[in-house]
Amino acid sequence: MPLKTLLARLGVGSARVDTRLEHDTVRAGGDLRGVVHVQGGHTPQRIDRIELHLMAQYLQRDNDRLSALNAVVRSWRIANPFTVEPREEKALPFSLRLPVHTPITERGSPVWLKTALDIDHALNPEDSDRIHVLPHPSLQTVIDAGLSLGLQWRNAYCEAGPPLGRDEPFVQELEFHTGPSWKGPPRTLALLPFPREDGLELILDIDRGPRGLTSLLEGLALEGGRRHKWLLSQADLSRGVPAVAEVLASHLGAGA
Repeated sequence: MPLKTLLARLGVGSARVDTRLEHDTVRAGGDLRGVVHVQGGHTPQRIDRIELHLMAQYLQRDNDRLSALNAVVRSWRIANPFTVEPREEKALPFSLRLPVHTPITERGSPVWLKTALDIDHALNPEDSDRIHVLPHPSLQTVIDAGLSLGLQWRNAYCEAGPPLGRDEPFVQELEFHTGPSWKGPPRTLALLPFPREDGLELILDIDRGPRGLTSLLEGLALEGGRRHKWLLSQADLSRGVPAVAEVLASHLGAGA
């Protein structure tokens, strides 16, 4: 075997990949565009496929230990098999529609796009690009409604839990506390959003205290107590922030 071919299989002088995003900020459910640049190495190499993986980090609790794990939210194949010649440059544009339930990164866990080249009998080069994910428009309406009531948004972390009809091994929780402009007794609100194409499903837990996300997920029967399920249709959301705030206020009052 020629030395250059052997080195390429070991990753020395092999093809390289560099993904360049048009914008690194995108709203959940929106389009992410960019170009994958492939630079040939020292020898011809067959690229069996190029895949883009939408990745997210989540936390897993084991007693008092907390571990950060990575999960694939969605994958796309953007190229059929081809051969890249030595020093050849290829540019492969792409446009991806992110899932509506893509975790948001504001006050939350990291999300990134991983590019992977599948090269036969060789180390496969990769590239990672962090992206900033804004809330889906339906979730943004609820967040704005909470802020208008005087709630303060503290965090939006992802934690291991039942996927509840999705493939990911985690759910995302948004935590709010009442601020100076809040009218009423102090409140904390844990909110689990499940955006859908036809609306938004939410699980609310009010004044949960130190029980944690596991307790919230285990209580999906939602009978009595301070836990509520809230389903917002597109018609509900189209009424705007004031109308949604009015309903959210009634849920918060129900936890008194």
